[in-house]
Amino acid sequence: MKTLLFLIGFAATASANAFNINEHDAAVTGRGGATVASNEDPSAIVFNPAGLARLDGTAITLTGSLYIAEGAYENATTERVTTDSPPSPVPSLYIGSRVHDLIAVGLGFHLPYGLAVSWPADHPQSTIAQDSSLRTLFISPVVALNLHRQVPGLSIGAGVDIVPASVKLERAVEFGETRGAVALAANAVGVGFRGGIMYHPPAAPGLKLGLMYRSPVKLDFEGQADFDIDDPYRAQLPPDGDASTTITLPQSVWGGIAYGADNLEVEFDAVWINWSNTYSKDPNRGPDATSLSLALPGDFMSNVAQDYKDTVSYRLGIEYAFAKTNLRAGFIFDPTPIPNTTVTAQLPDVDRIALTAGVSRQLSKMFDLNAGVLWIPRRSRSSSSDPAVPIFHGTYSVQAVVLSLGVTGRFGGH
Repeated sequence: MKTLLFLIGFAATASANAFNINEHDAAVTGRGGATVASNEDPSAIVFNPAGLARLDGTAITLTGSLYIAEGAYENATTERVTTDSPPSPVPSLYIGSRVHDLIAVGLGFHLPYGLAVSWPADHPQSTIAQDSSLRTLFISPVVALNLHRQVPGLSIGAGVDIVPASVKLERAVEFGETRGAVALAANAVGVGFRGGIMYHPPAAPGLKLGLMYRSPVKLDFEGQADFDIDDPYRAQLPPDGDASTTITLPQSVWGGIAYGADNLEVEFDAVWINWSNTYSKDPNRGPDATSLSLALPGDFMSNVAQDYKDTVSYRLGIEYAFAKTNLRAGFIFDPTPIPNTTVTAQLPDVDRIALTAGVSRQLSKMFDLNAGVLWIPRRSRSSSSDPAVPIFHGTYSVQAVVLSLGVTGRFGGH
């Protein structure tokens, strides 16, 4: 039974991609991520590549975000345990240039899935989650077309996503009073694409519409697993050696509408994410069930129920410009894809509400300084009351603060 619990916990770590990071630009963070209809900066590479076609000259945006998050769980027999994950820095870089009246090109680097989860040593769910990290770097070359001569107000853009990814996992394994550890490091490279359209109708000044699609990215992770426990229990675990698994970063559709008058602009966005196809279908458990399959050394296989659900998040952003300063605020509702039947300490996710604020200041004709902050107040939820699932029952909670700072340089424009 201990071996089974270990394998389940080991496989579940790869599901940490539900940490969907969206703070890739300090200015966008400040307005709640609502930007798909209006972004004309280099970060449009991420939020809607069609906006890059409206860029004037060449521009570069460099942003650094610091994630300070805390997860927690408790139940009737366990006092509240909190994560001890250190703050996680997440950088991003975008370069865009208008090379022709019709054409703009760009290159972006950002990390939309990842972060790390770390729990205190010997906590009650250490066989499920101890220390883990997932990184997915998106390298995104894009091309955008400004079709203002053909259809006034219309622009389109598309690009490729090259995605190197890595995962590192550590957790405990127990046989009675004997305790050991297991570690895994694996890498993968996937490829996807994105495309968008933006329309600012001349007949309705101030109105902006945007739509973007990002494709799924399949990641076939391959790496090494290392098991460490005293005899005689070592023989009951898989041998050290090759390990592999597959996850699919989900496709998504972003839609937005913005309206501006005088110096004030308001935008509302909705984002659909296809989490239900992150893992393989598992017909043995039902038509909508999905599981993560993990291949371990010695022909050990483990199938772990995930059952992620598709989600729609909503973003509202407000921006006010005066003199050389832009003030921003925003609101986000972001539901979790993880059902209460599969939630564990590996990813104590909840339906999140976020409040944001930000400011930009024009330092010179060439440089802008951008700052944004996102606050996720503590929210909680309980696991399923079904005694069979999940393995560990309890109440889970999450809270977080994200601090973003960035600079944008503009060269050669009018």
